[in-house]
Amino acid sequence: MIRMTRLVLMSLLAMMLFATHALAQRESFVTQVHDRVDALMSFEEGEASRKVIESRMGELASFADTVVSRAGVRQSEAMVRCEAAMGIFELVFRARPEDYGQAIEQFRVHPEFMDELGLLVHEKDDARGVIALASRLIEERPDQVDEFPALAAALCVVHDAQEGKAFTIRINEHNPVSVDPVSIFDYFVSNAGVLTIHPNALPALALVYVVDTTETPEQMQWALNRFRTNPAIDNRFFEIEYDSLHFQQNRPKRVTSEPGEYNIQKINQYGGVCADQAYYAMSVAKACGLPSAYVTARGADVAHAWVGYVEKRGRRAAWNFDAGRYEAYQDLRGNIYNPQTRQRVSDGRVGILGDAMSSTNDQVLASLAAGHAVARMNEGHWGLDESVELDDRGNLRKPRSNSVEDRLDLLKASLSQCAGVPRAWDRVVDLASSGEMDEKQMDVWSRAVMQLAGRQHQDFAFDFLAQLISTQDDAARRHEMWEWAFGQFRKRPDLASAVRFEQGVLWAENENLEYAWLAYNDVVNQFINDGPMAVSALSMMSQMLSEQGKADQIIPVLESASRRVKQPGDMSSQFAVQSNYYKVHKMLSDAYRRAGRNADAQRVRTKIGL
Repeated sequence: MIRMTRLVLMSLLAMMLFATHALAQRESFVTQVHDRVDALMSFEEGEASRKVIESRMGELASFADTVVSRAGVRQSEAMVRCEAAMGIFELVFRARPEDYGQAIEQFRVHPEFMDELGLLVHEKDDARGVIALASRLIEERPDQVDEFPALAAALCVVHDAQEGKAFTIRINEHNPVSVDPVSIFDYFVSNAGVLTIHPNALPALALVYVVDTTETPEQMQWALNRFRTNPAIDNRFFEIEYDSLHFQQNRPKRVTSEPGEYNIQKINQYGGVCADQAYYAMSVAKACGLPSAYVTARGADVAHAWVGYVEKRGRRAAWNFDAGRYEAYQDLRGNIYNPQTRQRVSDGRVGILGDAMSSTNDQVLASLAAGHAVARMNEGHWGLDESVELDDRGNLRKPRSNSVEDRLDLLKASLSQCAGVPRAWDRVVDLASSGEMDEKQMDVWSRAVMQLAGRQHQDFAFDFLAQLISTQDDAARRHEMWEWAFGQFRKRPDLASAVRFEQGVLWAENENLEYAWLAYNDVVNQFINDGPMAVSALSMMSQMLSEQGKADQIIPVLESASRRVKQPGDMSSQFAVQSNYYKVHKMLSDAYRRAGRNADAQRVRTKIGL
């Protein structure tokens, strides 16, 4: 027994010594890298002209490449600091401030904020606006910036509009506008301890969907005071009384016609339609510290809006896109407004951020850094600084190069740790677009996205595959990849129909009209009541026949479709005209009219209320 105890103690001691040694290996290299970056970001007063900045950027890029080539799996912090510093230099260079040195120096003394912002900033961000808000936060709230670096970074890239402008979002006829961003920052900082999810428990990638609020701090405080013990965002959507008279009879909405600003308390009082319900639930979620988004899609009958939000599931957090999402929209892809880029993205691209929220922030930053480094490699910028002397303990046994294989391996290693960073996946697409990936690598990454993301995030996997497939020049190869994708998404009507539609476009572009017709016809036959794709397919089929001088031959196709498409329930004309039922019959009426069958055309027009 004594001998066994001694063996156990010796084993524990060995493990501790190994861990200490590994930590020392990492710390020595990382500390040296941090010190070097700090030196490159230090400027004497008035020293940093545009020319000096260009020179420092060149030095930093070579140093960053050297770090990427050497950093082992436990030394990702070194790569994070280098890539973040590069992001800050690029941001400042785009912003062209009066004093470049001061602009960079302010980030150097707030390194964690620099890491977050330098890796989060996007080319679509307004560089001057980001720098202006970051400078203001550092000057007015330096301690809070150090305590909440990810929150501050998210705020800067969302509220980067320059003076006289503000962040806004369109909710039907309303355009709520955000207030002073520093007051938004103050709200989340002062309430951090009582929010449903503490801001520091979320990566900056997710926090952009918290700070993009267009409600005042007073409105948010009202929501937090009322719902913080149980946000239940799905209930928040349905607690708003639906304005049925507006939907059915097209009467003015009370929330619009009654006096007063459009905000969550007014919606709570007067009700509204799905757009108002979604905005209300989304804003309540943000007030409680939950990332949330306004989601829209058009089904076979009518467009609809619902809300996506993050919910805690034990120790994990994940996006839930089911609040207010009626059954008819369960298998439809939703569209979301990205508050940073101001672009529409699929709910899949947002949903995969759930993986980032379930990873450590170090893993998230490592994936962002890998994407940043590979972007530089993809652009042909790779030049090691051979004069750099760094501790090589813990480094890779075989240094990385800028080969395609090494770039993909770096991305794979980071995405295997944290798959929830879309920008890292984007770099794979960049490699495919450049023609540098071979067929085997394309197949490997097609399977990889299904393994790492496809089980829970099929919409994101579809988007990635669609981009990957579009990079292929050979039509037969693209068809083969789409056919494989169809098998992966067979149980999702919206995605399966999108695959078939893409195959139709592919063969039409390659003048194989027979294959194009078969693909479009399959969309119509299988998915006429599963979203708008069937109507698009019918339009393409009609166009194909017209170009061949056979326009009348679309009539039997439309007649068949009109018999199978489902009629929507009671709704006002402004909503009914959005349905597949209306659009298919309208196309049939127009086809009859062009063929001189005016009586048939009028019969169909009467049927749909024209």
